[in-house]
Amino acid sequence: MNETFVLARDGCGRATGYAETNKIITLDGKTHVTWLDSVTEGFRVRIRTLVHATGEWSPTTTVGNAHDNHGGPALAVDSKGVLHIVYFPHHHPFRYRHSLHPNDATEWSEETLIGERCTYPTLMVGPDDTLYLTGRVSNKEGKPWVVHLFVKHPGQPWSAPRAIMVAKGPGYSHYQAAMAWGPDHRTLHLSTRMYGGKPGRPHTVGYMRSADFGSTWVGAKGEALALPVSPAAITALAREGSGPKSNFRCGSIAIDREGTPHILYSGAADKRLRAWLAALGPDGNWKEIDLLPHVAKVYPDHEIAMPGGLVFNEEGTLFITLTLLPPEGRKAGGSRSWGHATNEVIWLESGNGGKTFDLRAVSRSDPTCANWLPNIEKRTGFNRVERPGLIFTGGTAGKSNLQHVSNPVIWSR
Repeated sequence: MNETFVLARDGCGRATGYAETNKIITLDGKTHVTWLDSVTEGFRVRIRTLVHATGEWSPTTTVGNAHDNHGGPALAVDSKGVLHIVYFPHHHPFRYRHSLHPNDATEWSEETLIGERCTYPTLMVGPDDTLYLTGRVSNKEGKPWVVHLFVKHPGQPWSAPRAIMVAKGPGYSHYQAAMAWGPDHRTLHLSTRMYGGKPGRPHTVGYMRSADFGSTWVGAKGEALALPVSPAAITALAREGSGPKSNFRCGSIAIDREGTPHILYSGAADKRLRAWLAALGPDGNWKEIDLLPHVAKVYPDHEIAMPGGLVFNEEGTLFITLTLLPPEGRKAGGSRSWGHATNEVIWLESGNGGKTFDLRAVSRSDPTCANWLPNIEKRTGFNRVERPGLIFTGGTAGKSNLQHVSNPVIWSR
């Protein structure tokens, strides 16, 4: 069943971005959904709640402001049902708030500032309700950009940041860092698309994990990694220039019931845009499934790419969302395929670990309006994912990060 609902009509050009960040929490008969609007006064972080018993959505609550279209929220929940949210920056401090009442998104604490020159939050909750937050950190001093890990123990202020990843060299860098808990709710798994440094800004799709809540990190085969981890040191699923694949983007990371990490990423190969589902084997090597042949059974002339994401539910069913690109969109070439008007959102579901997939369209096809930036509900520590919801943006990316646009923000399940 493809259930859809328009949450808002003032979504900004990145209303539901980015794929590495969770924006949906389901808990005890409610689903909370957050996104980023743009209005004449500026950018606003919004949230609404679906009450399962009635099927009704709450009125919209404004959590806070954002600097521009990069300031979208990350949402998580702790063992007591308290919601936690981080938002606002594009090279600024993060802003953090928590709900004043369990499983309720209508009232929030005062804002707390975290870090400096941050962007792209990813937020997780540990078994003792400790918060783990990552974000990219830039600088103006000619040093490589990094990813910082911030930690907040219950009742304590946020810790000083610790750099866990670093770019190859100075200049613009981007990481798409996503995290997921192992079944023990102790091991943090992290996927990344490391892009940056000069010359050439090469892409590396990488993986690392921590069995001690982020204190130390190892690669896929258990080898110790010195912090901050560089593109050369991280376990690489793919490196641009070392094979036929190129132009990588990452989605999210998910861990199955057996503790196997699965990473979703896309790139160009054989002159087509493809996406791969990579699973880490017991030997520390990755086994990949090319998802394009599965999609081609329904959409034979199309290609697929990120943004996208994946999650396993409690029963082990795998859910994936991807961006579908028709031939006319691919002909646009280069960065124009990002948010191209022909983009559509699709949904894949597998009960056998990716051997076969059921596939359906999520968005209603409209060649004049992009449907993109799908964001699937992910497990952050205490939210239960049975049949995940997702949200996506219906409309333009805008011509600048500060442009005011009015896009539909659409919920689907």
